[in-house]
Amino acid sequence: MICPYCGKETLESSSTCNRCGRWLLDAGKLSLSETIPQIPASLPDASPEVQILKAEQAGTTIEGSPPQSSVVTDQPAGQPEIPSPGQIKPPKDPTKAGMDKWSLCFIGCVILLCLAFSCVVVIWLFFSFSNVLDFIKSPTAIPTPSPTPSVLYFDDFSNLNSGWPVSNDGDYINDYYQGGYRMVENITNTTSWVYPDMSTSMDMIVEVDATNNGGPDENNMGVICRFRSNDEFYYGLITSDGYYAIVKMALGEFSVIGGEYIEYSDLINQGATANHIQLDCIGDVLTLYVNGNLIDQQTDTDYASGQAGLIIGTYDTPGTDILFDNIYVYTP
Repeated sequence: MICPYCGKETLESSSTCNRCGRWLLDAGKLSLSETIPQIPASLPDASPEVQILKAEQAGTTIEGSPPQSSVVTDQPAGQPEIPSPGQIKPPKDPTKAGMDKWSLCFIGCVILLCLAFSCVVVIWLFFSFSNVLDFIKSPTAIPTPSPTPSVLYFDDFSNLNSGWPVSNDGDYINDYYQGGYRMVENITNTTSWVYPDMSTSMDMIVEVDATNNGGPDENNMGVICRFRSNDEFYYGLITSDGYYAIVKMALGEFSVIGGEYIEYSDLINQGATANHIQLDCIGDVLTLYVNGNLIDQQTDTDYASGQAGLIIGTYDTPGTDILFDNIYVYTP
């Protein structure tokens, strides 16, 4: 039979339309005034008169039929099935896709940097430890060796006839003593010096080991350079109580070069202990070292050459007693 509502064919035994689901009426129960015209299935859109008739039919109470809903929704034939909300998938998040793209770019850049760094390291190792690339290496400058000082004079005082003066008149003593050379001064505020029979030199380095042999700590001891006469020479001195100076002898007077008084240094070993004294007279520069430490440097141009020697002195307390050993004179 044909459904009077949707115009589609349905089974004769069905009480409802297989297509639209409406109740189907018995022809014997339908009065002539309630006859419902059929709408062809091929009609795409109903005319206004048919739409009005359908509206009237929807509001008509049909004998023997179940009550109808006041709102009827017609679903056209062939309309696609509407998916449920659970079946609808959200669109792909473009932000996530962009992040994936940048993540891949970042990983790629890291890999490239690692490869580049590895190449640089390999090339550096090859360049540093292989002789293959020597032709592109810049030549290494060979430093000019420093001239080795030559020994102009040396004495360890083991030979009693090595040429140092020997005297003992009570006021001062100069003599070989216990493998060294001893100088004693028994007059207050007095200085005495000695020098061996040696050739003169312009530039020289004079070194000696000096020990307080039992006299007062208020004393002085040192080495002479450029000794020209008893009135013209330089010397570097230290004291057993920690003072030092570079001194110039001129016209019978001593003067501290670069200052008025001698200075104190804790680099000097005090008391009855040994100190290594070194005085460099090179050009117009005079440099004093004690125990390998530079403690004073001055300039003076008056004396250009001379001999080396040893010197001691007293202050208010007499009895300065110094034992010298291992004197070296170098030419730089």
